[in-house]
Amino acid sequence: MNAEVAVFAGLRGPARTFTYGVPEGLALAPGHLVRVALGPRVAAGVVVAVDVPSPGRELRPVEALAQPEPVLRAYQLELARWIARRYRCSLADAVRAMVPPGLARRARTPVRTRARPRRIPAELALAEDDAVRDADATAAQRAALEEIQRGLDADGGAFLLHGVTGSGKTEVYLRAAAYVLAQGRGVIALVPEIALTTQVVARFVARFGERVALLHSALSEGERLDEWRRVRAGAADVVVGSRSALFAPLARPGLVVVDEEQEPSYKQESDPRYHAVDAAIELGRICGAAVVLGSATPRVTTYAAAREGALRLLPLPERVSELPLPPTTIVDLRLELRANNRSTLSSALRAALTKAVAKSEQAILYLNRRGYATVVLCRDCGFVVPCPACEIPYAVHADGRMVCHRCGRTETAPPPRCPSCGGARIRQLGVGTQRVEDEVRGAVPAARILRLDRDAVRRKGAHAAAFELMRSGRAQVIVGTQMVAKGFDLPGVTLVGVVSADTILNLPDHTSAERTFQLLTQVLGRSGRGSAGGRGILQTYLPDHYAIRAAAAHDYAAFAEAELAARKRFGHPPFGRLVLLQTAAKQQATVERRAEALARALRDAAASDADVLGPAPAFAAKKAGTYRAQVVLRGARPDAVLDRVPVGAEWSIDVDPMTLLG
Repeated sequence: MNAEVAVFAGLRGPARTFTYGVPEGLALAPGHLVRVALGPRVAAGVVVAVDVPSPGRELRPVEALAQPEPVLRAYQLELARWIARRYRCSLADAVRAMVPPGLARRARTPVRTRARPRRIPAELALAEDDAVRDADATAAQRAALEEIQRGLDADGGAFLLHGVTGSGKTEVYLRAAAYVLAQGRGVIALVPEIALTTQVVARFVARFGERVALLHSALSEGERLDEWRRVRAGAADVVVGSRSALFAPLARPGLVVVDEEQEPSYKQESDPRYHAVDAAIELGRICGAAVVLGSATPRVTTYAAAREGALRLLPLPERVSELPLPPTTIVDLRLELRANNRSTLSSALRAALTKAVAKSEQAILYLNRRGYATVVLCRDCGFVVPCPACEIPYAVHADGRMVCHRCGRTETAPPPRCPSCGGARIRQLGVGTQRVEDEVRGAVPAARILRLDRDAVRRKGAHAAAFELMRSGRAQVIVGTQMVAKGFDLPGVTLVGVVSADTILNLPDHTSAERTFQLLTQVLGRSGRGSAGGRGILQTYLPDHYAIRAAAAHDYAAFAEAELAARKRFGHPPFGRLVLLQTAAKQQATVERRAEALARALRDAAASDADVLGPAPAFAAKKAGTYRAQVVLRGARPDAVLDRVPVGAEWSIDVDPMTLLG
């Protein structure tokens, strides 16, 4: 008997599966983790098929079985094959993403280890009252749950739970999970940020106790392996975690929840470059499970799919307990400058912050700044210098050039005066969380301040500790990036201030308006969840932009109509698909020559299936000492173009990218 093995050996290219002989007496099945020889090396791999045809030459044998039971189930192997096809990666990459890193390493270099007391992640120790377990559901929650249950009783299906912030989406997840567990099937609940697992795990543990397992990349290798083993053995049948928790080895998945489905962190940025939302829907199809995508601000592609019937739309239009959405004031920062206020805090935000602290209430100040993302903006009239061909903002590179990252058009330097009003105050926009924190300390020196960004939560356990500070009220003013925008349910927050609404809006990307609307709506929705009510203050240089206006009004429908109209003009999703191809090299000339050659070959083969955009410098044109360039395919069938043109291993292929700014 022969076996096909997906080998984890760091090789490039699409194949990466090899045929080995199976020694007599070794019972192998698809999904088994094995140790094999590859050239002079020893490598780990997973058996993906047995009884495969012999290649007609002597085969090296499988050396050893690393685990007595298969580490991947049949449905997982089917999902891995789908990922490899859809995202044009190797089957070995797709399979490896499903195997805990600790298992793969131990298969390659087996060592004897003493049995250990289970290693328990800190998040599972946090207690949470389950005050709403027996509360009456709202009419909208009941209707949504009944629709999900009908799907579960049939063939599963995919749903969009579109609920305003504070509408009780998590309670729908919990009650749907209880229904599934009663059928003897398992549940996976995905959250977009590791920081959010703490709160969600606390809710699930309060409801389901020891049946809950936690899986995310910030756990230690031992903790992650122990949690995976609990799931594989059937000791835990509710899995909460970030993107990779989708690959938990449940015996019978019945429900997959993807909370905050709009978040770009659900897209893997290295091979296999899968999107967890699309992979979850495929998993549901394979297993007959229900897939519930939850969001107050779904991607317009998801919303369009629901309108067309590809997903079933479940609306939650009101907050629970009839709490109102927070009224939001838009502050025009141009007027603040004219009043000679050069602080990051407007006079209105400073006054509201002082009042909230004096009343011992909590406040969130939100700022999202990507360090290398700078735009050219007129501080007199708010004009942002755009590429005339694409109508998106130019980005400024380190050498001072303005570059369009859609078409590659370049200007040698920003204009000395505003092309719109003639003003001389042309500036590059950018403010960081550290500066905001310093100004808050100056404005309210008695306040207890917590900064929540990636720098602040690097160490192990920092996410859980930060959440405990917020939940207990010991953190009075929380200054953060998009981490603070998503999922946190903090009844003590009465004020949300958006320090600068324009940072993402001005990025040269087709999703910039959508991401702006999503993040603003999400962070403003953190306010007013308690009896004291709440408000929002939104600072911007572009007070009339449709994304800003719709976010302040909590009006998703108005935003979606405007955004879909803009997308249709350029054939962007959902009106076409995208593929991003990127390459890197130490020499700029090499990158340019390579990009020109591929773009020329793609144009020759494209026909009417896709447009070829570029080549252009990547948004980060030089990264880690290498030069980078990209080519974009946009159209109805970009995959058909790639079928005709071989793309070498020196290129990365990102199918359905969340952004073109990689």
